[in-house]
Amino acid sequence: MIFIRLAGLFFAFVQITLALRLILPFVVVPPGLVEYVPALVDITDLWMAPVLAVTDSFEITGVADSLASAAESSVSGPDAFEPLVLVAMLFWVGAAMFGIFVLRLIFRPVG
Repeated sequence: MIFIRLAGLFFAFVQITLALRLILPFVVVPPGLVEYVPALVDITDLWMAPVLAVTDSFEITGVADSLASAAESSVSGPDAFEPLVLVAMLFWVGAAMFGIFVLRLIFRPVG
């Protein structure tokens, strides 16, 4: 029973952080919360990794230029709407439905 609840809390945390990243370009972040934006982006990059692995094509040309420009720039939140966040949210909804279904099958009370 506890595993099902923990899995539900994990998937809720994933969805909430992705929703925050989705609305980030449309709101003005208060000065007191600006320091948490890079951490939110880093965490949501983890949640978006499975979707990026499927949607991105493997391209090795121009990697050195993009790495050099990334090293010179400062970290900030997303400036525009990212439709890939919606795709990641849908992916995690499917993963949550499947994962909780399997956990309920495994930890079903006998009788």
